[in-house]
Amino acid sequence: MGDILNRFSFSDPKWNLQIAACMFIIWLALTICTLSSLNAQGFTRRQRLFWIIIITALPLVGILIYLPFSIRLDNYPTLKMLRKELK
Repeated sequence: MGDILNRFSFSDPKWNLQIAACMFIIWLALTICTLSSLNAQGFTRRQRLFWIIIITALPLVGILIYLPFSIRLDNYPTLKMLRKELK
């Protein structure tokens, strides 16, 4: 069991510049996709600025917070019906 857990440590041989660069590129791609999704939404300028600040200030948490708000109800008619039934 100890051998399996040692594979996931942040020690120098396993954590190098290539891994850090790869993680940064993945985070950058996720942030760009999230911001492009944000621009496609029908938010006001103030709401859009708020979400841009949240997404960029909180690196991964901001994207996860924005996720439920990124769903377009126009694409999912069943969600519209569920929302009306809940009210």
